[in-house]
Amino acid sequence: MVKYAVNNFTIDILYIWSTLVYLIGWSHKGIQSFELLKPQGLIKVSFLYPVYGDLSWIFNFNLLIFIIITVLSLALSKNLKDSETKTFVYYFIIIATVGYCIGILNMIKSYLLLPSSIAVLFLSIGILIPVIRMHQKIIAKMNNVLLDQKEFFHKIIDMNPSYIYAKSQDGKYTLTNQAYGLLFGVNSEELIGNFEMDYNPDLDMAKQNISLDHQVLSTLEEKHIPENEIIDSQGNKRWIQTVKLPIISSGDKQVLSVATDITQRKINEKKREWEALHDPLTGLPNRRAFHQDLIERIKLAKLNKESIAVIFLDLDRFKIINDTLNHENGDLLLKKVAERLSNADDKRVTDFSVYRLGGDEFTFILSSVTKDETTIFVKRLLNIFKKSFTLKDHELFVTSSLGISMYPTDGDHPDVLIKNADIAMYSSKESGRNAYSFFTQEMNDDYKKKMVLEKALRKALHSNELKIVYQPKMDIETNSIISMEALLRWESSELGMISPAEFIPLAEETGIILPLGEWVLKSACLQNKIWQDMGYTPIPVSVNISMRQFYDGNFVESIINILIETKLDAQYLDLEITESISMANIDSVISTLNELKAMGISISIDDFGTGNSSLSYLKKFPINNLKIVRSFVRDITSNSENRSIVKTIISMANNLNLDVIAEGVETEEELKFLKANGCIIVQGYLFSPPITDEEFERSFLEQHNEPATTLV
Repeated sequence: MVKYAVNNFTIDILYIWSTLVYLIGWSHKGIQSFELLKPQGLIKVSFLYPVYGDLSWIFNFNLLIFIIITVLSLALSKNLKDSETKTFVYYFIIIATVGYCIGILNMIKSYLLLPSSIAVLFLSIGILIPVIRMHQKIIAKMNNVLLDQKEFFHKIIDMNPSYIYAKSQDGKYTLTNQAYGLLFGVNSEELIGNFEMDYNPDLDMAKQNISLDHQVLSTLEEKHIPENEIIDSQGNKRWIQTVKLPIISSGDKQVLSVATDITQRKINEKKREWEALHDPLTGLPNRRAFHQDLIERIKLAKLNKESIAVIFLDLDRFKIINDTLNHENGDLLLKKVAERLSNADDKRVTDFSVYRLGGDEFTFILSSVTKDETTIFVKRLLNIFKKSFTLKDHELFVTSSLGISMYPTDGDHPDVLIKNADIAMYSSKESGRNAYSFFTQEMNDDYKKKMVLEKALRKALHSNELKIVYQPKMDIETNSIISMEALLRWESSELGMISPAEFIPLAEETGIILPLGEWVLKSACLQNKIWQDMGYTPIPVSVNISMRQFYDGNFVESIINILIETKLDAQYLDLEITESISMANIDSVISTLNELKAMGISISIDDFGTGNSSLSYLKKFPINNLKIVRSFVRDITSNSENRSIVKTIISMANNLNLDVIAEGVETEEELKFLKANGCIIVQGYLFSPPITDEEFERSFLEQHNEPATTLV
């Protein structure tokens, strides 16, 4: 009997506890009653146990509960899918049944103490067995999950295109993926437990990795990301970027490496670097590379007290070729030129580099050379162009102009040497092209003068400093004017009178000739129309057309617009072009001339005999007149060679049914010779120098106001 002072909650707990004690079949020595002390007084609680040998109602009640629980457990277990839960239920039924049977022994007095001990032991074993079984199941399930995760992890690693591997402190592989094995041409599992030196064909790379792994293991905190070039099992070079990280696995230090193939990135980087320093069309180093190399060459030459040469090479009349043969052929020509220049090696000059600055401009840097060696080299460059270039359906002869500056005599700074070589190159062009020139101080003075002249010429276009003068063309049989030539003159407000021989080539070179030529055409047509409207006999006006104008894509359209604007009939316009147009695309030239001829415009070949046209081409040109250049007419009476040339030109023109015009006639003897040999149209100072429109009107139009036969 236990006396205990408790509250109502404690009573409830004791009732539950006593019931549990009874159900597990304790002996009569167990608790039989409680006396509870409460403020209201003493409360006694008695527990009824079955009398030995009798089946009391409590026993019957417990038996009923046991049967119900057993039936419900069996019914429940049939619907359980989880084998572990079902097993636990079965264990519960078996243990409960055995335990209840043992509890019945309490009814037998001779077994009174034994069942209590056996019941407790059996209960403990019954609980221990399912717990152990469940624990084993849980461990097995966890192991299976770990194995599945490990397999899944390895699949992920193997499917990863990166090279993943780990090494122990002694350098042996502890982990590799399939991609890393393929890098060496082996199965990844073969690498485990072996050294990189046994498989990597690049031994230097393997040694470098070993050194880096030791470095990583020594820090244990830093992450290393080196980039290396490797050789794979196929002998191909690859670039990889490796992330190396120290790790501790099972107490051992290891190096985990994840390498990514960055070959394509490196290729792209090298491509960008190459593109930054090379010309995409020809593959030659570009302007940027030229400047960088020149700076380095100058430093080296200064250190070794040597000379270097900077050569500028420019193709002659390339723009005309490019415009007439189309840009595709122009690009092809540049490629072929670049190829020849790259192979311009010479035994005397072994250290040279060639560059393309852009357009048709090429440069050379020659190291450790003298002026004489440079001269031999540039002559070799000129000889390169003696052989024609084949461009698809065209065979083309191209010449070049070269300029040379020498370090240190012509400058010790890259910009100075470049500028001086450029100046020398333009001097070669002015001297007739297809030549070379070494820089001189006089050239620099001329260059500065030319810059001043160019600035003044641009200003002259808008300041009324330009004017047109006219020189008549005379029929010496009728002594009548049959045409006139419009000539441009420039009197600068700053520089005074400038010769056309000085500013026309400059206008051609700088492109000013396009607006300038258009102004001359429009002014001459307008003045001719004014004279016609005044009642004077209509005669053609001749206007000189530069090659740059002729090959401009809008040339024909520009002529049409000018004729419409000035309202001049096309038959009163004569265009004088040089025979050098035959050097370009003949089909294009003939097409343009036919367009002009179809409009009624007259075409003349100016300065005939100084170009390089072919008679076969000349026969195809829809032209009206040939003009004998002034240099052939001069001294015609005293120079037998000039006489032969003039006779040949006159005879050829007559055979081609062309009118021949002699310009630069200044003496009666020259006039008589020309007339005797069949040339009846002349112009020159013997009749009149070029004069203003007012003078021309008074001197010729008023005196020859009768209809005259024109050259058209």
